[in-house]
Amino acid sequence: MKIFNIQLDNLKYIDFFKRITRFEKQEIVFTPNPEILLKTLTDTEFSWFLNKATILTPDGIWLYIAYQMLEDNSSFIRTLKIPIYFYHLFFNKHKLYEKYWERICGSDITKDLLFYCESEKVSITIIDLYNPNDEGKVASQKIFSERLSSVFPELIFDYIIYNPEKKSEILEQIKSSDSKIVFSTLGMKKQEESVIEIMEYCKNIKLWLWIGSSFDYFTGFQKRSPKIFSDLGLEWFYRIVTWPQKIKRIKRIYNAIIIFLVQVIKQK
Repeated sequence: MKIFNIQLDNLKYIDFFKRITRFEKQEIVFTPNPEILLKTLTDTEFSWFLNKATILTPDGIWLYIAYQMLEDNSSFIRTLKIPIYFYHLFFNKHKLYEKYWERICGSDITKDLLFYCESEKVSITIIDLYNPNDEGKVASQKIFSERLSSVFPELIFDYIIYNPEKKSEILEQIKSSDSKIVFSTLGMKKQEESVIEIMEYCKNIKLWLWIGSSFDYFTGFQKRSPKIFSDLGLEWFYRIVTWPQKIKRIKRIYNAIIIFLVQVIKQK
């Protein structure tokens, strides 16, 4: 599936997971959602970063609306059929997965990989955003390793605060480690910029993933939406209700739904 000139991979999760845990070659996995894909329309450098990935998995239910719209070649006014697309999304989701692709979320990949690495004794590296002005972030970083170890007591990991001023030192640390996987929580674009340098310099790293706030769910810094919201694809609604900075979240949701679908209609 291609949206805004970004080709997303059509993969079954079980096949995808087997591929990335073979560690036969270097793999870069990005999980684009509508907000990320929108950014490629105004940032060609970011688009280039995305296309450097070896695997691009779709993450976000609105991508399924988009693909139905892009595939529909009927003469009926396409915007009037949006309720039909939503009906298929909520009531025929499994058929959509079979027809197009399986939704592969960063949080699900992270969880399964952590369990796998713990059981198979695979070493990993986690790089986190350096932001000394964010007191909440700094406080959470101080107890991150302790929190993660309490959930995965046998997991072998290095936790690195990625300060660009210490980039050379960090690259050497990763290169000399036994790690095979790097998880990045640096945030959109920063993590894409860092991956290329890390993968080229650190040949021991076979898998690189961006994971956003996925670790926050395991360490207790964030609460994931109840399963009923996930099953219905309404995690975004749960976050609006529970997230303290609601205005900022609502703006992001507006862009990821309304603006994204408008741009998809223009593409069609």
